[in-house]
Amino acid sequence: MQKLKSLSKGIIEHAEPNLGIIGIFTTLGYPVYYIIWTYLFPQPYENLALRMFCAVISIPCILHRQIPVSVKKFFPLYFYFTFFIDVPYFFSFMLLKNECSIIWTMSLLTGIFMLILILSNWMVVSIMTILGFMTAYATVMFLDGEVSFAHFQLEYIPIFLFSFFGSIIANHNRQLANQTKISLLKSLSGSIAHEMRNPLNAITNAIGSVQATLPKKTDINTESESYSVSYSCLMNIHQVIEESSNTLNRANKIIDSILTSMRGGEVSTGMFIRISVADAVEEAVSNFPFNDAEEKMLVSINKIQNFNFLGDRDLFHYVLFNLLKNSLYYKNKKNFCITITTDSTLTENTIKFRDTGPGIPANKRELVFDSFYTSDKKGGNGLGLSFCRRVIDAFGGTIVCNSKEGEWTEFTITLPKYDSKKVKEIKKRILQEKRVLITEDQPGNRLLLSKFLSETNCQYEIAENSTRAIEMLSEKRYDLIFMEFETHALNDVSAVRFIRSAEGIAPALAIHYLDVPVIGLTSLPREKALEQAGKCGINEVITKPVKKTDIRKIIEKYFFSGVQSIRHGGEELISGKRILLVDDNETSVKFMSIMLDHFGCNVDHAIHGKEAIDLLEKEDFDLVLMDLEMPVMGGIEATRVIREGTRFNRFRSFKTIPIIALTGNDDEQNKENIKNAGMNHHLCKPVFTDALISAITLVLNNESDEKKTIPANKKERPVTSRVTFWNTLNSENILDAAIINSLIEIGGEELLESLVESFSTDTDKLIGKLEESVAAKELKQFDFTIHTLKGSSGCIGAHKMFVLCRYINEYSRKGEWPDNSTWLEILKTVYAETKHELQILINPETTSSS
Repeated sequence: MQKLKSLSKGIIEHAEPNLGIIGIFTTLGYPVYYIIWTYLFPQPYENLALRMFCAVISIPCILHRQIPVSVKKFFPLYFYFTFFIDVPYFFSFMLLKNECSIIWTMSLLTGIFMLILILSNWMVVSIMTILGFMTAYATVMFLDGEVSFAHFQLEYIPIFLFSFFGSIIANHNRQLANQTKISLLKSLSGSIAHEMRNPLNAITNAIGSVQATLPKKTDINTESESYSVSYSCLMNIHQVIEESSNTLNRANKIIDSILTSMRGGEVSTGMFIRISVADAVEEAVSNFPFNDAEEKMLVSINKIQNFNFLGDRDLFHYVLFNLLKNSLYYKNKKNFCITITTDSTLTENTIKFRDTGPGIPANKRELVFDSFYTSDKKGGNGLGLSFCRRVIDAFGGTIVCNSKEGEWTEFTITLPKYDSKKVKEIKKRILQEKRVLITEDQPGNRLLLSKFLSETNCQYEIAENSTRAIEMLSEKRYDLIFMEFETHALNDVSAVRFIRSAEGIAPALAIHYLDVPVIGLTSLPREKALEQAGKCGINEVITKPVKKTDIRKIIEKYFFSGVQSIRHGGEELISGKRILLVDDNETSVKFMSIMLDHFGCNVDHAIHGKEAIDLLEKEDFDLVLMDLEMPVMGGIEATRVIREGTRFNRFRSFKTIPIIALTGNDDEQNKENIKNAGMNHHLCKPVFTDALISAITLVLNNESDEKKTIPANKKERPVTSRVTFWNTLNSENILDAAIINSLIEIGGEELLESLVESFSTDTDKLIGKLEESVAAKELKQFDFTIHTLKGSSGCIGAHKMFVLCRYINEYSRKGEWPDNSTWLEILKTVYAETKHELQILINPETTSSS
């Protein structure tokens, strides 16, 4: 009986969203079609009374949401009775009364299609259709004494059966797909709930630890009394808080990975680093939330051989957590134990996870890795091992299950050697997504760096000086910066300080640049370079000439050896600032208020967007923290209203006041909505102290320096005086031997010859375009062409031509013509000299004989 009730409830729930429209359709349709079949296309038989009865009993479907609770318990009976009468009985009765005419044969088939869509269950549809036809047959026999099949044709039977069963099968498959999605969502929610249990247990323990450290709470009102906490206690509290924050970060990463996996996405490899298996296994076992010390004693680690592998530490912990959780389900078995063994051979690395549980039958050892397979264990959600396999696959490895029933189960994880071809391929794919900025004014050095970086598979872009580098950094996200110490446009130490302070850079990029690796390139003595680097935030220094091994070490160190945390250091800037916190969640408000109070901020609170708008009109604030999901008025709508400014009379900073969004949804569409609304930045919940303070610091810093671009030395390289430059140009070397030798070293004389040929062809065209620009007085084309010529001259080692083009380009960038009316003739002369020298270089014998 319970199964029937459950089945009935499921059918009604399936039909419920469409009941209203079905009720309207049937209530109006029956009388309307009476008119059609009686007057427009007359049929042998019609029955107005029956049609009106069907229409009337359909009216409650329209009003089903307004049915009183006391009557709703009878709704299932009404539901099945109504659809039995309205569809199979009515259409079968009219078919038989019209002697199986073609019109009513088609009508019956259409009615059954409708019934299949409404009821969803093939068995119920079949029973109702058969009973409906039999009841209609009995009714006609009772009324007329006979049933006529005058228009019936045998050909109707296969058509009817095909349509009937085909529709049922198609709808059944659709229902199975829908049920699979529902099962997936249930399993997903179960998996996420399970993953949340570990961090929540850890945080609960952390709270208990902090409570044990702090003085006991008293019932007496002693607000004036102060308490002292020892240094060790203070450090313990900070350590607990940091560990709790890391735990939450790990939980968020795991949940994000599971959600991505469930959407069909691949496990993200972007944060893969080099990991020591011994440390990772010990850390995982140490962090696993065992129920008691005895349970922890069941696990032993056997480190035969340590090894390094490429992967994600948190995802690796997730794999071990799942294996531990699954094994500990059988902990009450006699002599139960778990052994984790790590070993390494010349060809592969292995981790063996063995328990002495009941074992797994041979026919199920591969099934355990299927999605939603639960081994009939209570509380299983079936996602664990399936996702574990996806994680290990992403690491480039495999995970298999072996077992002896009644004795043991062993999961063997095989991972590739860190220096293997497979790991190198994974690293190449990771590096494809990394963007590197080279800041170097010497074309030869730029060429070498470009060559070395292209071999690592990184994307790279080039800035000729620090000024241009800062412009590029303000527009794009770079993961690594090579910064020359001796560029001229902007002192490089100042440039790096500017990057770290993030003035004039969008907050989302600015937070990234607080900690992005900056590598100094210098010809200075190493000690002096290191001293300057330490003052401005440069991570490391490479002395010139740069070697390929230097670049590879930098790539390995900063992309595959862990990521540093954000450094905020903005306490002084935000102290005393008045912040409006707009959030309807009391816990979130209390937590963030405590954080902001600690840094000297004055915090006011609004529970929704409308209240925030009213407060902005009445009082002055420096910044708004705005939750997105709130009653009355959400954060997106409130921000749009603020930016429009139509609601304000007193408040005039509606266009410029910084607004930071607080959101639990970090997808691209939400980010786009935040940006379009006019918000300056967004933080993803849960919000951590470092991220919050860094974001506020950067947004306030940008707001106060909104019109600044580059501090201190804003100008490009000072234009050399006219007389000095034009008089000294002839003393410049025509070719740069260092660049020429570098080109030969990289690709041999064939490469040099090919480059010279391309350079000559391109330069002829570019000089022609310069002549056109001069004739048309087209400064924009002039600037673009001379800039292109400057770049190609530098790359080929045409030093004198590069120096001349660089000087002319300084004028073109300002929208001016050069300060020498004969500049074009001089350029042609220098090009002729350059071309001659290059020809001698690549073909000395021909040149000497001529």
